[in-house]
Amino acid sequence: MTNIKSNLGMYAEETINRTATFLSSRNICLIEKRELPIKIIKKVDSTTIVGKLLAKSYIDYFGVYKGKYFEFEVKQTIEEKLKLDIIKQHQFERIKFLSENNIFCFFVVYFSKYEKFYLIPGKWLLEKKEKAGSVPYEIISKECISLEVVFPGILNLVEVLDKIL
Repeated sequence: MTNIKSNLGMYAEETINRTATFLSSRNICLIEKRELPIKIIKKVDSTTIVGKLLAKSYIDYFGVYKGKYFEFEVKQTIEEKLKLDIIKQHQFERIKFLSENNIFCFFVVYFSKYEKFYLIPGKWLLEKKEKAGSVPYEIISKECISLEVVFPGILNLVEVLDKIL
């Protein structure tokens, strides 16, 4: 039996990783996943280590498109709303810092119930955080940007970034 909570977000991250590889391999857009700062304590075997997290990670992905730097986080939910408590406080602080410095930051959120991806601007999410603990799907679907799977496992992220940046 699979632990659903431990795999939550894997489909969305795999889709972003495929999109990043596709775009980078064609020199269209650079997207990289930030590595966690981990100190290896001991090697258990060839595929397992024991480690210690050295610092909180900021936002998982960063990239450059047409000379514009951006950062984004990927989340996935089975709910009919985006619960804002799945976003860590230090991630909100990073969004605030980036936004105040005119760096575009956003979330890519996958709603598995609707099989839909959305690009949610960081500033928009900060405003919602001040008012509520969650944002219903119907508000996100009306006010945020839908991302489409345009090729097996590849999102139309560049098309959307063209309109935003």
